[in-house]
Amino acid sequence: MRQFASSGFRLWNLGKEAKVLYSAFCLLTLLGIGSSALYYVDLVGVGTRGVRAYYAGDAAPAGGASAPATGAGEGAAGPTIDIPDDVERGQPIVVAMTYRKLLEVTHFHLFTMPVVLLIIGHLFLATGLGERAKFVWLVAASTSVAAHLATPWLVRYGGSALAFLHAVTGTALTLTMTVLTVYPLGAMWRPRAAPRPDAATRP
Repeated sequence: MRQFASSGFRLWNLGKEAKVLYSAFCLLTLLGIGSSALYYVDLVGVGTRGVRAYYAGDAAPAGGASAPATGAGEGAAGPTIDIPDDVERGQPIVVAMTYRKLLEVTHFHLFTMPVVLLIIGHLFLATGLGERAKFVWLVAASTSVAAHLATPWLVRYGGSALAFLHAVTGTALTLTMTVLTVYPLGAMWRPRAAPRPDAATRP
C-alpha cells in the first residue's frame, strides 16, 4: 500500500512477485465478469422478456387458444377445475420477485462489487493513462455498478417497461470493469525502455 500512496508510482515499477499476484487477481476478476454474464443469460435469457418475468412477474403472452377444462369429459358429472391457460399449455406460473429476495441479492452484491471496484480502480490509477481518461473511466465504472444494482428494484417496483435498463447497465458494467481490469495488466507487463545514463545530466 505504501507503493500505491507514493507520488509517481506506476505498475511497471512493481516487483515480479507483486505483478504475479495482481495479475492473478485481474485474471480471476475477468473470469468472474464472464461467469456473471453467462449466469444472467442462463437465468433470464437474452432480451427483456426474461428480466420482466424474473423480477416483475410478467408472463409473456403465448399464441393460440386452448379449450376450457371440463373435467372428465363433455357433460361428465362432478366438479370442474379452472386451470389458468398458461399452466394448461405447459408454461410455468410466473411470480414477481419478493422484497425479501431482492434485499438478499442486493445485500450480497453491495458487499462484493464495491470491493472489487476499489481494488481494480487502484490498479487502474497506477497506469500511465491520462488523468482525464482515468477520471472518465472510473466515473463510468462506478455509475454502471450502482445503476446495475438498482435495476432489479426499478423493474420490480417501477414497472416491467424498465427491463431494458438491466441489459443497458449490465453491458456498461461489463465494458467498464473489463477496461479497468485489462488495461492495468498490459501496463504492468509492457516492456519499458531503460532510461539513458546521460538523461539526468542533460541541461
